[in-house]
Amino acid sequence: MRKTTIGVLAYFARHNAEYARRVGNSRAWGSFARYQTVYGHLERYVREQCRRDDIPLSSLRASFVTGFDTWLRVQRHLSPNSVWGYMITLKHVLSLAREENLLMVNPFASYVNAYTPVDRGYLTEEELVRLMQEPAVSGVEELVRDLFLFSAFTGLSYIDIRNLRTEHLRQLFDGNWWIVMRRHKTRVESDVRLLDVPLRLIEKYRDASPGGQLFPVPSNNCCNGHLHALERRCGFRTHLTFHVGRHTFATLALNRGMPVETLSRILGHTNIRTTQIYARITNKKISQDMAILAESLSKVENDICKNL
Repeated sequence: MRKTTIGVLAYFARHNAEYARRVGNSRAWGSFARYQTVYGHLERYVREQCRRDDIPLSSLRASFVTGFDTWLRVQRHLSPNSVWGYMITLKHVLSLAREENLLMVNPFASYVNAYTPVDRGYLTEEELVRLMQEPAVSGVEELVRDLFLFSAFTGLSYIDIRNLRTEHLRQLFDGNWWIVMRRHKTRVESDVRLLDVPLRLIEKYRDASPGGQLFPVPSNNCCNGHLHALERRCGFRTHLTFHVGRHTFATLALNRGMPVETLSRILGHTNIRTTQIYARITNKKISQDMAILAESLSKVENDICKNL
């Protein structure tokens, strides 16, 4: 009787179960969540598109990979970069199966995909001031605006601000107040010195938050709805979300000369390559750097120009 190899879904589920046991030790929660998401899509593809309960690893070919790619784009309406990320995750799991000799043929051998660079929106310094000057139409909108500004001056994400508690505030060796916490997504420690704006916001909502939370944070959908309203009234081209606040902090920090290594620690990234996606060069930054260069070269330029 021919032995049936383990199915791709069964193998993927086993991988995730083993990974889950290591989360918080040598594995990050965010990575586990991605594996779970990809497994969910793969399970739906196998059962709805392929009409199978599972597919043996030994029978996987290039057509399975390209079919899953097309299904993610057409049926699930995922962006090219989401598909790119999910396919990398599947490729990694199948490479582990190959190392165990459960998969003799590489179904990704002829598969080609690439990340499409995207412009991550952010607000300029002038736009941040414009946002602060826009009158709020309600107390909730004022709160949401303030939370966005807190993100723009700390780099914290929505979920990290929601989880922020008084015990995360510490006055450290330099006499300044810091936020010391682990990021919800990666469980990596994120140390952020509090500047004047976030300090004033903490004081503003000191008596408004229950149970030790620093802020009474509304739902993410509620926040994004109010941010979109503010975006329209302010005339911003950037589509405001909490991610934009985090991107704003990263862009401002880099343009002000913060080393990418320092920014990576503040943002709580597990890989510095993630931080480097923020390292855009704006026209304003180019102009400032050229002004510095012009000043430093002024003498030699004058000497040369005299002989032109």
